[in-house]
Amino acid sequence: MLGTHAVAEESALNRLLSNSTNIGGVFDLGYKEASIITNDAWLARAFGLPQHCFLLAFPRKMGIHNQADEVPRIDRGVILLRVLRETSLPNQADLVHLRAEDSDRAITNFYRDVDELGPETDVLTRAMMQQAAFRCRVIGTFVENDAGDLVFGKDVDNIYAAGRYMVAKPHGGSLQLIIDHVELPMGERVDEQRGDEAPNADLPDTEATIEIGKLRYSSSRQRERIATANGKTTEVAVQVRPKDFVAHKTAVFGMTRAGKSNTMKVLASAVHLYAYKTNSRVGQLIFDPAGEYAYANRQDHTALSQLGEDVRIYRLGATAVERAQNIRPLSINFFDDSQIDGSWSLITSFLGDDTRQFVRNFLASDPSRSPEDMDDYGDKNRLEAVRAMYFGILIKAGFKPKDGWTCSIPINDKTRTLLSDVDDIRIPARGPLRVSAQQLEIVCEVIARNAALKKKDDSIKEAVKLWFSDRSAGGHGDPGVDGLVGMLSPSGSASGWKILRGLATYHSAEATTDFAPAIYADLAHGRLVIVDLSRGSDQVLQTCAERVVREILSRASRRFREGHPPRPMQIFLEEAHRLLDRDKFNKTTSVSDPYVRLAKESAKYKIGMIYATQEVSSVDPMILSNTANWVCAYMNNAAETQKLAKYYDFADFAEQILSADDRGFVRLRTDSSPYTLPVQVAKFDLGMVNAVRAATGLPPTGPSTDYIPDISVQADDLSDCEDPDAIYAKITGGAGSGNH
Repeated sequence: MLGTHAVAEESALNRLLSNSTNIGGVFDLGYKEASIITNDAWLARAFGLPQHCFLLAFPRKMGIHNQADEVPRIDRGVILLRVLRETSLPNQADLVHLRAEDSDRAITNFYRDVDELGPETDVLTRAMMQQAAFRCRVIGTFVENDAGDLVFGKDVDNIYAAGRYMVAKPHGGSLQLIIDHVELPMGERVDEQRGDEAPNADLPDTEATIEIGKLRYSSSRQRERIATANGKTTEVAVQVRPKDFVAHKTAVFGMTRAGKSNTMKVLASAVHLYAYKTNSRVGQLIFDPAGEYAYANRQDHTALSQLGEDVRIYRLGATAVERAQNIRPLSINFFDDSQIDGSWSLITSFLGDDTRQFVRNFLASDPSRSPEDMDDYGDKNRLEAVRAMYFGILIKAGFKPKDGWTCSIPINDKTRTLLSDVDDIRIPARGPLRVSAQQLEIVCEVIARNAALKKKDDSIKEAVKLWFSDRSAGGHGDPGVDGLVGMLSPSGSASGWKILRGLATYHSAEATTDFAPAIYADLAHGRLVIVDLSRGSDQVLQTCAERVVREILSRASRRFREGHPPRPMQIFLEEAHRLLDRDKFNKTTSVSDPYVRLAKESAKYKIGMIYATQEVSSVDPMILSNTANWVCAYMNNAAETQKLAKYYDFADFAEQILSADDRGFVRLRTDSSPYTLPVQVAKFDLGMVNAVRAATGLPPTGPSTDYIPDISVQADDLSDCEDPDAIYAKITGGAGSGNH
């Protein structure tokens, strides 16, 4: 008997109960919910019972010393419960009546003027008044398998009418066992059928985990602080399995300042650790619209770039000093023939949503077509003329080529005559005309103006026939060239070349490579790439992001078609509601939208997507249904929490999500977690950075001072806005101020 007792006390189920405080018993058990009875004294001993608290229900003898072995094996199990709300006892009306009487008596005595107080409530009545009941969610059942290991089933397989279940609140080691319990998710289990595997099923796994934060039941912390001081903490560490986030979709929901960016940094750290521990390459790409990933945080002096040596930063408008620090410019030389595919891709993305006819005509010109690929002499001349006009438009819009740059323009005898009056241009007797940037702008304007007028003069038509399509007038039939002429010589209200000014920030005459293929190559090598867009407008940000995503999808698609293994990558999307809204998925043009394609095709390419947004409803249901990991912070819209409530068990947390606005307080559900956890996400600080560096074999690093420039401290001289008082004073000749 002593041996049997010893085995029972050392069992996995007993360890699960070893650090727990009894608080009551079950009086109503169902397959989905259970009601428990407790009282104030027991709750005080357990340091309170917050909403969403985990509880353990077990046969009574399992909780009695030396009697656990007497529980039949078929009944040896522990039911995991989660507190939902308060509920009623069968005698609830009597209890409420007693409490009301007691409160009335206490208040009356408190305000009486006499010194002698009335009689206290008797002991039995007080005991009845302290009874309470709570309704709980039945999450599942812990049992032991044949090997004695703890396993979890997500339901109960029997309901006893008189189950005689005790209930305890776990803490410390017992609670840690619950939080640490993971299961291989669907698609990764060994008995999965061929074809049902998860996108990351064939990727290596690792036992290494990263602490994402601490379990946190409530916004109020007073009782938890006292419980911790008394050795009964419930703020145990929450570890995540990094592989859960690789090649999967992860949603991060929450209001601005709810801690989404900090969570994204922690997730990036987890994947970074995974790649090192598994000796694999997983590229990560973060578009950084506010500079909060590329620069150090002023509060904790920590930057994401401190994680290791394989972090690369691309920055819009990178200065010479920054380039010397190995920060790569986010730019293209628009006048380099070898980069023209990239520059034209940027333009098409930048103007993609513009439906004006002159813009559509311009985009039809496609100057990226190479004249060298043409066998026909006439076709080659035509494409050279297209490209020359394209460069002229860029120069007109403010793009400046490198010093000494020249351009060749195909011309005939009539063109020579037309251009003979242009100052400072030397016209060759035969062959093409080669001009400088300044000369090209003038020449192209002359040609465009005459091509747009469509004069009946045959000599003029012959001179500019390479720049218009009208066959009846001698053109070649390519409508694209008309769009070029319309840009340089706009008619009516068309703004023409001016619409390209916003892209000038992407141009650098010193750029030697297209940034999009370079970023892809960094990702293929398993690096963490931060694209710093903090110096650009929203349209510039969107154009850059689309350009890079298109490059990634194009390369991934090509590898897939050619039968090469996919390269795992992670793409972080801030403000995802602008990129993944449901309307895009319903449009026939969705196949051309890079983010729609990314959402639909990422799984087969092993591209993970971590998207952050404030609104659940803005994300297409197809994406939500295929999201493996969920991080839900504070949201202030009941309609959004109702949308969220459709997934997993987030309905249990809807009220808390609406009210608890503590930064970093989230509800977490990962692919391998059998239940949702309320978590206070760890702060991404120097301690976390150095912990990851240590785990990857790197020495510790110190605080960073690479802060984003603080424009708020710069003096504002108001030189860009003259004082209206002074303006009106000039007009009226008076004081110009005051109320009139």
